[in-house]
Amino acid sequence: MSISKVIFAISDYTNHPRRNYKRYPQVVREKDIVFGAYGNDTALDIYYPKDYEGKLPVLVNVHGGGYVRGDKRFRSGIANFFASHGWFVVNTNYRLAPKATFPAATEDTLNALNYINNEDFVNKYPIDLSRLVVSGDSAGGYYAAHSVASATNSELQEKLNLPKYEGAKVTALLTFCAPYDLMKCFTKKTPLNVTVDITNSVFGTSYKTNEIDDTFMYTDEVNVLAYLTKDFPKTLSIAAVNDGICGGQLDGAISAFEKAGISHDFYLMEEKGDGHCTHLLPFKKGTKPVMEKVIEFLESVKNG
Repeated sequence: MSISKVIFAISDYTNHPRRNYKRYPQVVREKDIVFGAYGNDTALDIYYPKDYEGKLPVLVNVHGGGYVRGDKRFRSGIANFFASHGWFVVNTNYRLAPKATFPAATEDTLNALNYINNEDFVNKYPIDLSRLVVSGDSAGGYYAAHSVASATNSELQEKLNLPKYEGAKVTALLTFCAPYDLMKCFTKKTPLNVTVDITNSVFGTSYKTNEIDDTFMYTDEVNVLAYLTKDFPKTLSIAAVNDGICGGQLDGAISAFEKAGISHDFYLMEEKGDGHCTHLLPFKKGTKPVMEKVIEFLESVKNG
């Protein structure tokens, strides 16, 4: 097992009880709805409040895990949280690296979005796809943003031969500690050369250092910011000042969103102890203000 898979596996199993201990008896969950051809790798869970009136706005959540690990079950806590605030939550899996290389995870996320737009799903569940949010944390935040970029920019979709998104317009994007440009993330030096290992896992390459040469195939295509258009939805980006994994991503993102004319807000986690994806820990001091900002943003989507 590669070093990156070991590290993120430890993170998953160590943090799982700390992230998902809260119970939400008012939320219904249905598990393991397969939307693709790869079993659990292309399956989703749904969460929604027991007592609801009318149709519910939809939030599609994409889990993190360093591109090489993770599973929807490790994000049950935040899925329950969103559902408890009146959302129909689609908590989705995707194929992981190195078993599946770029852009497989984006393809799977787009397929999940298309799946919930199909007539059978729409008729079965109380959903209002005119209010559709795509969200994710860390690697999942990247795949959420990359999928939305593909859905709103046919050039990116065609370059990577991705599925065409044929569903309702995405109303908003919500990301937590997510890179928008993988080159900026993967060329960052880290202990044990973890980012080198992740790069090789995601792209099937064999680099020895963080110096990526001219033979790399996807320099532009991995950068969401290079494919922003006026059709890209309004966005809230949550970032941490002390993020040793995806820090500094907002530096170029804010100006890129402004240049493209996209409504964009951001929130910086800067309480003592805040770091990469600490918003997933309900007991952290910094989690409450983050989630208050998130709910305020989601209410603005609900209310149009």
